[in-house]
Amino acid sequence: MTASDAVKLQSIDLLRPTPSGSFDADKILRATLAVVDLDVLTPEDRAELITSSFHMRETDRLETFKHARRRDSFVAGRLAAKLALHQHCPDLDPSDVSVENGVFDQPVMISENRKCDIGQLGVSISHSQSYGAALIFHRAHPMGIDVDVPSQEDVGPVLAGLDPKTRAQCDRLALSDFRAASLLWVARESLAKTLTTAMMSPLALYTPSDITQKGTCFILRYENFGQYQTHVWPGAKVWLALTMPARTEFEGAGPIWL
Repeated sequence: MTASDAVKLQSIDLLRPTPSGSFDADKILRATLAVVDLDVLTPEDRAELITSSFHMRETDRLETFKHARRRDSFVAGRLAAKLALHQHCPDLDPSDVSVENGVFDQPVMISENRKCDIGQLGVSISHSQSYGAALIFHRAHPMGIDVDVPSQEDVGPVLAGLDPKTRAQCDRLALSDFRAASLLWVARESLAKTLTTAMMSPLALYTPSDITQKGTCFILRYENFGQYQTHVWPGAKVWLALTMPARTEFEGAGPIWL
C-alpha cells in the first residue's frame, strides 16, 4: 500500500495489571490507529489507495452513493481501516477484506479468503471533515474511537442536559463551553461505538462518574459502564477519543494526537 504525508500510523501496546480472561496477551493487548489527513491527501494518493486496498464489494458499494459527501465519508473511513489493518497484519492483503456494516450499522470485517482469519479482529471507524480514522483491535478486548468536534450550534444542546455533577467537573477542569462540549461529544460517541449502541440510547446513560486530566489527556469513567474508560486528546482541528476496558493501561504514553 502507498502512504503519504497524509497518513499517520501508530501501534498501541496495552497492559492488564490484573490478569483476566483466557487469552494470549501478546495477540490481544495491542491495537493499531490510522489517521488520514483529508486536507493533505492528494487525489492521486486517494485513487491509488482505493485501487490497492478496496475489496470489490467496497468498490461496488462506492459506486452506489449519489452524493459526494457520502462518498467522501465512506472512502475516508475505509481507507483508514485498510491502512490500520495493513499495519496491524503486514502479511494480510487489505483488498481481501471488506469492511461492511452489522445490524446496528457498526463496522465489521469479512473475507472470503480462507487464509485470512479476520474474524478475531474488530474495527472502529470515525471521520470528520478533516480526518478519517480507524482502530484495529482484538475482539476479546473491545475498543472504540471517535474524531470530531461539535459545531458552535451544537455546543448549547450538548451542555443543556448536563447533570450538576458533570457540569461541576468541567468547571473544576476550567473547560470553556466549547471544550466541555467537545470532550463529552467525542467521549460519548467513542463509548457508544464500543457498546455498538451508536447514539440511539438516552444521553444520560453515558454520564461520566469522574473526569480527570493527565497532561493534555482527559480520562472519563462512567456511572453505568464501570467496565470502560475513555481517553480524550484535544486537537487543533478535532479531538480524539479512545474507549477501552477500565483496567487496561497504555504501555508507555499511549497515542500521540495531532
